[in-house]
Amino acid sequence: MKTVVILAALILATGSSASETNTLPGPTGPFAVGTTHLAFTDPSRPEVFTDEPDDFREVTVRAWYPAEPAKDAAIAPYYEDGDAIVRNFSYPAALAGLETNSRLDVPLSDADDMYPVILFNHGWGEHAVQNTILMEELASYGYVVFSLAHHYEAKYWAYPDGRLEYLNLASSRFQKLMAEQNNPDVMKLFNAMFTTTDPGDQLALFRKTLEAMPTFLGEGPRMWAEDISFVMDLLDSLDRTEGRFQGKLDLEKLGVMGMSMGGAAAGQACIEDGRIRAAMNVDGGLLGDLADSVLTTPMMYVGSRRFIGYEQTFAGRIDADAYTLIIGEADHYDFTDFTLLHRRHPMIGKVDGQRVIDIMNAYTLAFFDFYLKGLESDILSGKSMPYPEADFRSHPGP
Repeated sequence: MKTVVILAALILATGSSASETNTLPGPTGPFAVGTTHLAFTDPSRPEVFTDEPDDFREVTVRAWYPAEPAKDAAIAPYYEDGDAIVRNFSYPAALAGLETNSRLDVPLSDADDMYPVILFNHGWGEHAVQNTILMEELASYGYVVFSLAHHYEAKYWAYPDGRLEYLNLASSRFQKLMAEQNNPDVMKLFNAMFTTTDPGDQLALFRKTLEAMPTFLGEGPRMWAEDISFVMDLLDSLDRTEGRFQGKLDLEKLGVMGMSMGGAAAGQACIEDGRIRAAMNVDGGLLGDLADSVLTTPMMYVGSRRFIGYEQTFAGRIDADAYTLIIGEADHYDFTDFTLLHRRHPMIGKVDGQRVIDIMNAYTLAFFDFYLKGLESDILSGKSMPYPEADFRSHPGP
């Protein structure tokens, strides 16, 4: 395990030598999938990453949803400006022209009166489309998914007019985040965290790491959780305002999930916002206030080889139904589309990429289907264990 500075390096070039994949696996659900872009400004929160006094926090969103079939509508590209993004981050050349399975700005399906909602949150230094395969899968089974871009800690973010903004490495707050990551004690803490098997030591190491990185791992998830609650506030307005989402968002059935920092932010949002009915933390750890809080929201934790043996540590923070799913041969970025699109990324494990996609799709859908739709499944109950490489455990709540 390299020092945590690798997290910062993920926003930079990651090497252009990789499998040249230019297609995404199609979603398996009965609905066609549509996608669109949204942008919001929160006038109550000044932007902490800039020095402009009149600069307020923005959140841009990529949405996927069950759509009316529209074969003549434009197919959405994976990257809004693939040539620029591939060039800026030295991604495999084939990704520049990568197409999705979603149609751009098509009408939302009228097959159902309303649809449950899931908010997705990317990893630190990543972007809102990093899990497009999973977003399309969920939408194809009747979910409206809003993927938030957490500005200034994402690689880039896209506005509805096509404009892209990129991370500012020179900002004073970003430099503060880098200084925390370069703390020599941090490497020791992370190495210890990913090798200990004692639950008491695991929890203590999470707390020590937070003390060493209070801005990055403490304030960061809290600020992202504020972004999540802000977008949830706006969903009611979207549901009441004339447009494609009018009357279609079932806000009594609302879930939140995320990967890495986004997974920690999903848990943090559960602490602060009672509207969330179910949440998933994908390889995100107990950051923010999670190490010292007990959640009352049903949650699934999905972990890579970094968190083998952490099942009880995560489940112990949840006073509700909890599930843990550990894929021991997976690494951090196997829980993104890069498990198929960029196999030589330095944080891809030995597990087959399509197998990880299948596992993530199956368990994510089963979890949200149960807690947002009331649909039971054999894999969530443990009656069926079709993926022997995944250590799945149920921890029933009170």
